Amino acid sequence: LRALGGEMALAGFDFTDLAGLRASLAPVSVSVAASAQPAVAGEGLEVASTAAIYRTDAVVRRAPALQSHPLNNAPRIVLNAEDAARLQLQEGQMAKVGTDAGKATLPVVVDARVAAGSVWIESGHGATAPLGAARVSVVAA
Repeated sequence: LRALGGEMALAGFDFTDLAGLRASLAPVSVSVAASAQPAVAGEGLEVASTAAIYRTDAVVRRAPALQSHPLNNAPRIVLNAEDAARLQLQEGQMAKVGTDAGKATLPVVVDARVAAGSVWIESGHGATAPLGAARVSVVAA
């Protein structure tokens, strides 16, 4: 594509190696501003849910090689250290997680990459299916 873009004299395709590309890039400064949206009121923690890798359909769920892959985690709840301390939860401890839709008992993982006030729960597991997509209450099991 680079060669085609160069032959067509398109802007941005005139470099011949990665050093040339890097030299043409200009630094960009970014400033992050607080959101104008009000904080969500209510009990519990906000759920950040992602589809668990290798649990999205029946084909991958039945593939032993994919199920044994290191990225395929067991069902769990991942919390920020501040929230875990406030809720008196520790890494590896079991926690009862609940919504109006249902409840689950999941092992706790503490990770600084999860924002305070929220939890990360992967969907696609039978154990996490009852939770749905709502704010959750979390207590020690």
